[in-house]
Amino acid sequence: MPTSDLLAVKDVRGAYRLIGECRDLGSDPALWQARMLDGLRRLIGTPAATGGEGLLVGADRRVVGLSWFSSGLDARSRAVLASYMRDAAVVEDPLVRALVRVPDRLVTRTRRQAVSDAVYYRSAVVDNYLRHADVEHRLMSFHQTAGGRGISVIHLNRAPGERDFSPREQRLLNFFHAELGPLIGRALVSATEPGPEALSPRLRQTFACLLEGDSEKQVAARLGISYATAHQYVTALYRRFGVHSRGQLVAHVLRRAARAEWRGPVTGHG
Repeated sequence: MPTSDLLAVKDVRGAYRLIGECRDLGSDPALWQARMLDGLRRLIGTPAATGGEGLLVGADRRVVGLSWFSSGLDARSRAVLASYMRDAAVVEDPLVRALVRVPDRLVTRTRRQAVSDAVYYRSAVVDNYLRHADVEHRLMSFHQTAGGRGISVIHLNRAPGERDFSPREQRLLNFFHAELGPLIGRALVSATEPGPEALSPRLRQTFACLLEGDSEKQVAARLGISYATAHQYVTALYRRFGVHSRGQLVAHVLRRAARAEWRGPVTGHG
């Protein structure tokens, strides 16, 4: 292996420094994902990066996008790639289809390693979306999360006329994702995790009461509802967050460094 293909000490240090910065923002997926993409652009030296999280669905492991972030795209490219996600073109992207078939927990490939030119350039996704976004050279990494159903995706790209990604750059992205991927759902809040922002008003009120230390009887009295109804609300919250007690719910929130807006106002009427 040529020396130029090996990771340098500065590469490893830069990767760990960026992971630390992501951890500092870990309670907000939008912040840590954006910081990750900005940092990878500088670390690897590429003008544009996209990424996010998704789910692998069905026997054919179709990708369903849950979140999408970008860095370094001009307005036109950003609009085209936003349409690519909105139209679920990712499902038919030949590079994505090739990578989801790899059974490994982590896979990092350039487009040319994963898909032949003959197959790739016949794709309608390439013609209808990627060409218009000036996406030519591609380096993509998938890291499975959430018990193998969820995936973290990092996608670096360069425009026509620029050079393809080198073995060192591929190795660096793979190293970074191998270290960062296991933190998703732990130190880094995942888009696959349930959050209180989508709760109904009554469940948000119950959620806030529990975080403030109320028992089920106190929740019922505070919200002016029956104990049976309060118990139903509490049970629904436990089920949603995958916990079995108020203590576990509080621990869950603390582990995610929950923001103040998680706790809605508590009143006697919904």
